[in-house]
Amino acid sequence: MSCQPLKLVTDIGEVSSNNATSAVTSAQTVKTGVLYVVCSDAKAAGHIAVCNTANQAGVGSFHVEKGGKLLYRYGHPANAPVSAISKASDAVITVDHTDTKIQVGDYVTLSGSAVGTYNSTIAHKEVLSVQTPQRWNDFKTTITVDADTSSLADFTGTAVLSKSVIFRLAPETASGCTLHLHEVGIG
Repeated sequence: MSCQPLKLVTDIGEVSSNNATSAVTSAQTVKTGVLYVVCSDAKAAGHIAVCNTANQAGVGSFHVEKGGKLLYRYGHPANAPVSAISKASDAVITVDHTDTKIQVGDYVTLSGSAVGTYNSTIAHKEVLSVQTPQRWNDFKTTITVDADTSSLADFTGTAVLSKSVIFRLAPETASGCTLHLHEVGIG
């Protein structure tokens, strides 16, 4: 039996707590959906979870023992090139793929826009609806997100809309926990 090598895709960094209080990362776009977690042996063990918001309990959690490691498949990448964004209080984003894997309730982040502040306005925002391609919408997929783009300049050019998540650390004891997070590719 041979082992598959891991390839570093993103060094998410460290998430740490000095007591029993939970800690979260900033929003991270899902590139591979595979997380390599290393628990420092300087503090106690902890749990890692994937969340949409800092207040959410998470989609399950996994225990990582003190000094231990964990390879965690937490999700699948979901992204699409953007061709248009409406100027509205709930932004309607037109994407160039019919099947984006982005669903209602996901959180998304825009990157690559050269126009105004679209990247910071659509940064880890909730998906409110997804309209699949139909004749009445010119066979375009549109995604409505909870972002106010009404005062921005007209969107031109292209960008990419990607699913994003927050990682949450829950220390096992009042001794705290430090986890090092890396998104990796396998093989």
